[in-house]
Amino acid sequence: MTFGQVVSAMLRRWYVPLVVLMAASALTTQLMKSGGLYSTRTVVMFVHIGQNEFAFGPDNGTENDNIIAFAGAVANDVNNGRPVFRYAHDDAPLYGAGISQGVFLGLRDDNGQWGTSFPRAEIEIEIVGPTHEYVASMQQELLLRVSTRARELQGPAYDDPTSRVLTQVEPLTLTIDHVSASGSQRVMAVASMLAAAMIVGSWGAVRLDAHLRGRSARRKRKMERTDRMPERTS
Repeated sequence: MTFGQVVSAMLRRWYVPLVVLMAASALTTQLMKSGGLYSTRTVVMFVHIGQNEFAFGPDNGTENDNIIAFAGAVANDVNNGRPVFRYAHDDAPLYGAGISQGVFLGLRDDNGQWGTSFPRAEIEIEIVGPTHEYVASMQQELLLRVSTRARELQGPAYDDPTSRVLTQVEPLTLTIDHVSASGSQRVMAVASMLAAAMIVGSWGAVRLDAHLRGRSARRKRKMERTDRMPERTS
């Protein structure tokens, strides 16, 4: 089919591209009104500070293999034993993978997708969601679950200040960021949606035109055969 035939079909069945374009416009407007996403990556450290050490000091035990293993056990328990999926880069955000609402909880892994390396007893809690309220509520819920399970798993050892492991949230990681598309990205998205609508609309117009013209041709041939049939005489 030539370009001219496609244009002719679109002009004859102009209402098909119009309907598709209106639907695409409504969808694009709805997506634009969503206002982006909210995201946070909160870090919980597991520290053994004893009685006279500082939680954020160099000797707080976060690099101790036993404490790292304990932090992994807490993360596994909070995740109900489900494996944690990973990306090639540890810093890859959830929304970058197309996730609009979800939670990631696990030990910080410096090796990424194809290997594991847990140098510090730190649990990362990454949350992405459509509203600030959702992300904030999930953040508080998961922080509470981590601290509660860390205390429960230690049992009576938690009552001994010289042996217990505490959880400390890095204050700067409590921030919840708003992620939205830039002006140029919005223009590109609208242009892409318009192009897709035109392609779908033209395809629908061509298909409908071919169907209606074929049905009209069949009806015409049937009428011609009827007219050529000899009349019966009694």
